[in-house]
Amino acid sequence: MQNQEEHILTTRIDHFMYAVASLDEGMEWAADTFGVPAAYGGEHVGLGTRNALLSLGSAYLEIIAPDPAQPQEGNAGAQYATLTSGGIVTWVAEGDLITIAQALESAGVSTQGPNQTQRKTELGDILVWDLLFPVGSPHGGRMPFFIDWLECANPKDTNPVGGEFRALAITSPAADDLAGALRSIELDIAVTTGPPALSVTIDSPRGEVVLASTNETSNMQFGGIR
Repeated sequence: MQNQEEHILTTRIDHFMYAVASLDEGMEWAADTFGVPAAYGGEHVGLGTRNALLSLGSAYLEIIAPDPAQPQEGNAGAQYATLTSGGIVTWVAEGDLITIAQALESAGVSTQGPNQTQRKTELGDILVWDLLFPVGSPHGGRMPFFIDWLECANPKDTNPVGGEFRALAITSPAADDLAGALRSIELDIAVTTGPPALSVTIDSPRGEVVLASTNETSNMQFGGIR
């Protein structure tokens, strides 16, 4: 008989983060690209950003941009304001954060958290969840960070459906190392050797959509914002 509760590692892809310099323009782009308008999500108070969301069936797309109502200095909003085009920044996986942290530590990847994070919705409600971040990873946005939605509904279940997520492609100069870290948390995702890049394939009402990182977004730093 075990004296402690046994955690079972069940990790899944939760969402993809697509950064733009203007949320209004990003929402227009989404409507044109997917044939479905994204829903306004809300503001990340103190981080200088706001977002809009589209369900992709088993996952969702977050369009994130500077929030003009917040200061734009030394934060994520300031970083996104410099973008010349939109692009995938990173991706996020959902699961038990303590178990994920233990598995990553065993694989040689340090983590920070869980940290509580929140977003203020258009109706004034405050959504609260926990995030876990890899620390010092050489893989940048190709390595996901991790979320536990706590009592919140998952946005994939509450937002307009823009299509169905089909594939995530990752390219990294250290492909074997990244693939090994992902396998340690039961994410069996192929990683190809090459320049750092991410791409997401989606079946949409307007046909296949492939969203990719850019030279700008591939080199971005990011933090606790959803």
